[in-house]
Order: sequence, then C-alpha cells, then structure tokens
Amino acid sequence: MENEYKVYVSLQDGYITSINSEIFLSEEEIDTMTEIDKGQGDKYAHAQSKYLEKGLVDEHGRYNYRFLEGKVVEVSEADKPTIEEPKAVPTEQDKINAQLMLQIAKLKAELKAVK
Repeated sequence: MENEYKVYVSLQDGYITSINSEIFLSEEEIDTMTEIDKGQGDKYAHAQSKYLEKGLVDEHGRYNYRFLEGKVVEVSEADKPTIEEPKAVPTEQDKINAQLMLQIAKLKAELKAVK
C-alpha cells in the first residue's frame, strides 16, 4: 500500500507563498504552516514541484494561488497587482545625441538671424 502524504502551505494575506510535502518539512516548519490536502503519489509527495499546476509565482513574481475557505484558488490576471513598466532611463549616448541636436538647432537659429 502506498503512503499518504500531507501537503502544507505558508500563507501571506491569503496568498500561498510556499508549498511542500510533510516529508521535506521539520516539525518546526509544519507548526508554522497550514495543512491543505493529503493523498498518495508524486503530486502529494513532491508538492513543491507537482501540486500547483502553474507554480507559486508567475513570470513577474506575483503569486498564482490563494487559499480561501479551505480551497486552493488560482488568482486571476485581473486580481493580480498591476505590473509597473520600468521607466525608460536615457543612456549616455541618448544624452550626447540630445546635446548635439540642441547645438545644431542653436546654430541653425543663429544662421537664420544673420541672413
């Protein structure tokens, strides 16, 4: 008969921040975690890599799952925090180009004034 394994999660504001099978956790870790399921097979024995279909976080580091009313619930894209696009920072070359464009504009203005 196959062993039954308990699956535990760490939660932060309802979000699942870590997941593991009891066989990989110490008693101290289990005391700080929430049991969410138990069963047989790799899904339960290797919960860290096999239990959650999409993994803990998406490519932007946002949590994919919550534990609500005793169930693991996938967080929809609409419910995830919005992704802040990094602001474009000008490179040194961009700064040099801007200076040159400014100098050219000033020279053109001076030439027109001379005519």
